[in-house]
Formats: sequence, C-alpha cells, structure tokens
Amino acid sequence: MHTERETWLSEASVLLQERIFTAADIKPREWSKRRYRVSCGFPIGYRGSRTGKVTLGQAFDPSISGDGTFEVFINPILDKPVDVLGVLWHELIHVYVGIECGHRGDFAYTARATGLTGPMTSTVPGPSTIPVLKDIAK
Repeated sequence: MHTERETWLSEASVLLQERIFTAADIKPREWSKRRYRVSCGFPIGYRGSRTGKVTLGQAFDPSISGDGTFEVFINPILDKPVDVLGVLWHELIHVYVGIECGHRGDFAYTARATGLTGPMTSTVPGPSTIPVLKDIAK
C-alpha cells in the first residue's frame, strides 16, 4: 500500500508506459530519454468552482526546472484512481512529445493512438482502456 501520492504517481507512470503507451508502439525503454517528476499539487490556472472550470493536470517544459526536468502536477481534487490515471496519461503524452505542440500534431496523434478520446484539451480514457486503468490502480 502506498502512503505518499508521489510514489503512487511515479509507479503508475511506469505502468502506464508499459501497458498503455505500447499501444502506440512507444517502447518503455524510450522513456529513459525523458526526465520528469510527477507530483500532486494545484496546477497554474486552477480556477476553482467560480467558473466551473478546473485544471486537472499540467506538465511544464524542462526549461523552467533547475535541473532540466519536466514537471508534472496532478490536481489533488481528483480522488478516483482511474480519473487520476487518465489525467496522468494525458500529461505524460506532453512529456513524451514535448510541450511545444500543445494539444495538436504529435500530441493529438499519440493521444488517439494510445486510446484517449474526446477533445484534446480534456481527454478521457477510451472504454477499452478502463479495465487496464483499474488494474494499474490496484
């Protein structure tokens, strides 16, 4: 059992790489070329309930990190593991393809190829991936 969110998120990242990203022919070893940290925290742009819009996750380019590492944040308001994994998956795509393409180009291609659906700014896991996410959550 995990007692820290960051440990859970880090281990879940590896499992997503092994079980989800391989659907797009992204081999787990390819992640060794990318440095990233995953944490739980309120992303910039968190707008609370006034507008009804909430930023659930955010990935930051390595240029803002002192040691050249992507910084990924998952909003702590998420409490269902499958929801957390869906947001983490989305943010890991930013890490994989780079921040510069936003939600277009390589991001959109990789999101669809791995099984995310919906608008690219607010993707959700496709129905066929939910059992995998539930297994990862365990």
